[in-house]
Amino acid sequence: MTRFLVVNADDFGRSRGVSAGIVEAHLHGLVSTTTALMNLAGTGLDVAQAVREVPSLGLGVHLNLTLGRPVSPPAAVPTLISEDGGFWPPDALAARCANVDPEQVRREWRAQVEAFLATGAALDHLDSHHHAAVFAPAWWNIALGLAAEYSCGVRPPAPADVKDDILFSRFPEAARRFAASEAGEMVSRHSIQTADRLVTRFYGRAADLGTLLSILDALPEGSTELMCHPGRLDHALASESGYAGEREAELAALTSAQARSALQRAGIRLTTYRSMAAAS
Repeated sequence: MTRFLVVNADDFGRSRGVSAGIVEAHLHGLVSTTTALMNLAGTGLDVAQAVREVPSLGLGVHLNLTLGRPVSPPAAVPTLISEDGGFWPPDALAARCANVDPEQVRREWRAQVEAFLATGAALDHLDSHHHAAVFAPAWWNIALGLAAEYSCGVRPPAPADVKDDILFSRFPEAARRFAASEAGEMVSRHSIQTADRLVTRFYGRAADLGTLLSILDALPEGSTELMCHPGRLDHALASESGYAGEREAELAALTSAQARSALQRAGIRLTTYRSMAAAS
């Protein structure tokens, strides 16, 4: 059985340097898809440029409730934003899920998808910034509904090693339990393309060549998505993000000759969600 691998770069549009680094990681490395933060200024232009210049890069939407301001008018999504008009940071959002109107989540995420489609890009799949889609069952159901409506794929809801994952470990216990169990069962009840598993450990201090090679060497049969965050460090990223220099380290590993050789040696096929759906 063939081993298929979606290497998805999150945060396209986070800054010009991040977008440029992701394109570089696709053209000269392992990245096969990316998901865009459509509510950030300039992201639409970056996506439109990628459509023109890098047609082989799969493009999707990084559904966002935790960074920047909404695409929707503030009056249309009041439970999603703080007094300054911006989204709540992830920990604050996770703590106030009960105060969020799910219909406002649907409205905002639909607006982000429509902003993406307005660039002329084909929608490969959906995932979410800081994994916010699985903060609440109703939000995950909205994400799945949008994936079905727009005929695209969706990232698996949680990695197999969810208890040890640096991002998921910040979730409330109820959200971790949901992401690791019921959320996956909900995907299986829909006719939505997903991967068999999600790998998230190529992140932070573990985002190095050694980790990447170990993931490739141990990749099981079937389909896997590897989450990554490559980018080129620029002033905007350095001044606004807590995950900045690490993106350069990810880029170096993903474009290394050793990683490309390991991929070929193992017979792993890079792919996109759209390609997997077409072949199924």
